[in-house]
Amino acid sequence: MKFRERLRVYELLLQDRMREFACPVHLCLGQEDVPEALHDLLRPEDWLYSTHRSHGHYIAKGGDPEQLLAEIEGREDGINGGFSGSQSFSDPALRFHSTAIVGGLSGAAAGTAVALKMQRSNALVICCLGDGATEQGVFWESLNWAVLHALPLVWVCENNGYSVHAPLSERQGTPLLSRVGSFRATVARGAEGLRTILRGRTAPAFGEVPCERRCNHVSAMEDLR
Repeated sequence: MKFRERLRVYELLLQDRMREFACPVHLCLGQEDVPEALHDLLRPEDWLYSTHRSHGHYIAKGGDPEQLLAEIEGREDGINGGFSGSQSFSDPALRFHSTAIVGGLSGAAAGTAVALKMQRSNALVICCLGDGATEQGVFWESLNWAVLHALPLVWVCENNGYSVHAPLSERQGTPLLSRVGSFRATVARGAEGLRTILRGRTAPAFGEVPCERRCNHVSAMEDLR
């Protein structure tokens, strides 16, 4: 079974059990393109910063699905002892971190990239985010810093067209890639564009991957869209 198929089966199993979980759970059903690319092209030494919708990213980095399930269930054998839940868990051994704060890890990713450059490391920092996170000032400040200092940092935007229930057309008036490109970062669109960036280890760069979220925004809450 291919990675994206295994990921989809896992997320569907979580969806079936959604009402059992005490913590908020954001599934990545319909957003398998980015995790698949990360799974295929990231190296063990690379760092991966993720979002509240992080299951696919974590498993792509080599994370244990059973340990993730234990974390979601609040068990002691979870990734962070059951204290972090689905949204904000970290696995330092895998160089993986996620957060529930929208856009919150852009600054941390930039700082990590500075450290790697100072160490003359060949590792990349990948910072995943949604389209809503590009409306946060920290993203643009970090982008500016990364370009000015030629940092080994790649942003990966999973653009599902919604920030919770607010459509992109009501929130942003100009194309995202044109705005990012004006900072003179390398930009690419689509899953193949992202793969080209990752294969070439191109940085600083920004890949926008359009996708369609095929599940509720969070847990069993009914969507308004």
